[in-house]
Amino acid sequence: MHQTMTFLNNKSGCILSVICIICMVMMLFLVNLTDRMYIPYEKIKDNLFKLHPDVLTESSLKYQSLVNEIYAERVLHLRETCRVSSDEFLGDSKDNDVKHNIHVEQNHNLVYCQIQKVGSTFLRKLLSKVFMSSNIQKSKRGFIRLTQHKDIGFAELHSVIQKSDKFMFVREPFSRVLSGYVDKLFCTNTLYWKITGKYIVSQIRDDASSASLRCGHDVTFPEFVKYIIQSENLSKHKDRHFTPMYEHCRPCQIPYDFIGKLESFKEDVLFLINVWNNAYGTNITFNDFDTETSESRVLGQASRIFGMRKQLERCMSFYNASVRSWRDLQIRGVLPIQEPYPFSPEFTRDHMTRMDFFEAAKQAIASVSDIRAVKAQRNEAFIEAFSLIPMEDLYQLQNILKPDCDLFNYDCKPPKIFARNKNNDKRLKYFDLL
Repeated sequence: MHQTMTFLNNKSGCILSVICIICMVMMLFLVNLTDRMYIPYEKIKDNLFKLHPDVLTESSLKYQSLVNEIYAERVLHLRETCRVSSDEFLGDSKDNDVKHNIHVEQNHNLVYCQIQKVGSTFLRKLLSKVFMSSNIQKSKRGFIRLTQHKDIGFAELHSVIQKSDKFMFVREPFSRVLSGYVDKLFCTNTLYWKITGKYIVSQIRDDASSASLRCGHDVTFPEFVKYIIQSENLSKHKDRHFTPMYEHCRPCQIPYDFIGKLESFKEDVLFLINVWNNAYGTNITFNDFDTETSESRVLGQASRIFGMRKQLERCMSFYNASVRSWRDLQIRGVLPIQEPYPFSPEFTRDHMTRMDFFEAAKQAIASVSDIRAVKAQRNEAFIEAFSLIPMEDLYQLQNILKPDCDLFNYDCKPPKIFARNKNNDKRLKYFDLL
């Protein structure tokens, strides 16, 4: 009897031990699950440093971005989204398309993946300025696309990417779609009118005029969205300025160290400049970032309309093209919408110079008393443009943009364009020129 009781006590003790172990495992599981749902910054930082055993110096972009809460969270969100994905977000882009977007600078151990319509022109110019003025010895080829590195084999390429600071910039996906339309089709751009505009008119528009079929100069935003949906669904007549961002840079295959966003472009660019100034001995500064970047945009518009004048006048008057370029600057929140295009059709046609356009826009910028109100025009134009899109097309576009929303932590159903008010004023303020 005593032996039986001893056996039962031992058995009970074993059962209790097993139950305790199970409880402990369950508690650890719940703690880990909670940690994944609510991740404190200290844990983010620790996890990221474990992923980067090659962080050697505190002056590197890799290190500086990891000790900054905002940038660390962006990287961790991307990594976690990639980790739980079943398809690794490969998309339809070919290897050469990705290589075309990746710029390598071996002297400074930097890799930049450009995404069109996310400040890429500005960033390339900035990087060139940094590299030219740095105190780093330049023994290797400079800042060039990966497709131009014919001398780098696979093993060396892997080493270059591993030891480099890798960065990219992204933006709210729906706003990128609108920006692509405004820059390439709404505004004066005879190259895109000829290739993409004519294609959209011929494929999307019923009863198109002969002038529209010949020029492709008057594509509307709803037509453009239908083209995006069609080109993505059929993988036909795609253009890198309009394809989803993740297809440009393979963010689930290349471990980027820094992710900038256009919504915080000024802050993110100044952060990079500070890191590079310290690391490379440069002294890159901006007296007034907003004004200098705005004036750069104005100069770009002036150069474009004059550079394309001969071709565009086969499709529209130089005056109408200039008005569109002025409106482009208002849509982008550079010029106040209340400031009308300042020149008459006759003066524009016969006398206006590139500097006339530039100086008039400069004066309009300088006269702004409420900068926030002018910047708010971007949001007004965004809402107006998407109010023109049928809901069926809007949901199809949402499906195309969903990978970008998931990877880069954007709302893929922004209320300001999906929650429509039937009483909204239908009069156009920004897109009334077509």
